Amino acid sequence: MIVFILLGLVSLTADMVYEGARSVGGSYIEELQGPSIASAIAASGDFIGYGLRFVSAVIATYLASSLAFWGFTILGYAMTATAIPLLAYAGSWEYATLLYLVERVGKGLRAPVRDVVLAEVTEDIGRGKGFGIHELMDQMGAVAGPLLVALMISFYSYRFAFLALAAPGAISIALVVTAFALYPKLKSLEISRPRISFRGLGRKFYVYTLATILLSLGYVHWMNVSYFLKYWNVLGDADIALAYMVAMLTDAVIAVPIGVLYDKIKFKSLYLAPLSALASAILFIYTPTLMGAGEVTARIATYVMAALWGITMGCFETIMRASIADLLPPEKRALGYGVYGLVYGVSWTIGSFIYAYLLLQPQPIPAIYATTTLILTAILISRI
Repeated sequence: MIVFILLGLVSLTADMVYEGARSVGGSYIEELQGPSIASAIAASGDFIGYGLRFVSAVIATYLASSLAFWGFTILGYAMTATAIPLLAYAGSWEYATLLYLVERVGKGLRAPVRDVVLAEVTEDIGRGKGFGIHELMDQMGAVAGPLLVALMISFYSYRFAFLALAAPGAISIALVVTAFALYPKLKSLEISRPRISFRGLGRKFYVYTLATILLSLGYVHWMNVSYFLKYWNVLGDADIALAYMVAMLTDAVIAVPIGVLYDKIKFKSLYLAPLSALASAILFIYTPTLMGAGEVTARIATYVMAALWGITMGCFETIMRASIADLLPPEKRALGYGVYGLVYGVSWTIGSFIYAYLLLQPQPIPAIYATTTLILTAILISRI
């Protein structure tokens, strides 16, 4: 329980760092005069990061070492804590984009192996509820980070905003090292040595993976959202960070309830993800039209869109992660989380490039794309 709480606090402080920076990622790139495609390039960090989730999961599974699991976890948090403050000194959109990519590398290294630890220490309290509580703590940081960035931009500048994120980054490293010291050996690795094999993952896992691909393709990346909110002159820079804060606050509020719901109805709770993703995508796509109804109407619609976007992210971070632990036996979980991360990252990155192009086209075109991918997602979920 102590390790579970510590890992929650690690995610809280680390999320302050990278979610604070990501909240204005697209608008910062636009501020540095980057083209719209640059927002998709920055979003491709998820491709790199989630691809590395697969790599780190395979290596950790092969080594079957608790030290390897914790090593990837600590290294990943250290990279995030270092890369984000350096954004304060980005003199060009290319350098800023590179640092956003480095941060995603850190995320990719730590996520699957950390989730294995979480799955182990939450076994007695219920995985849905455990991942939900972890996500709640995670999103407390995701709310505080964008709020801090918004305040620093309002009173000072982007540079001071990024430098302010160095403090929670240092705290996250200290906390994860403490968790390692208290729980150095993973019981699942002591009981049996995992083997790298895709046999035994099962049909349901592959259907689930395909549903994840389509959901990620239709889910608009926040790099696209923040870029076009500035490009369309819907919100100012600080307001874009606040909109992201609304998304993260919504994520935090629903994390535990949907985790508890998952423990009761299992995979049926997954329908919430494509429904909320579709609603947020449609609202975002038609934001320029809503501007014609007045600035206040467009602002309200933007914050509602952000809240719906946050619901989808909450599903990704709680019930979709918990599902993997229930779909797979303990010895397959690290590999399963790696596969999940890989397909999620690749498809979300591809989707960000698609949206970067489609959002410059007439509104029905991106709306049809979003509707098609997300309805197909719901159909696949019914087959799990």
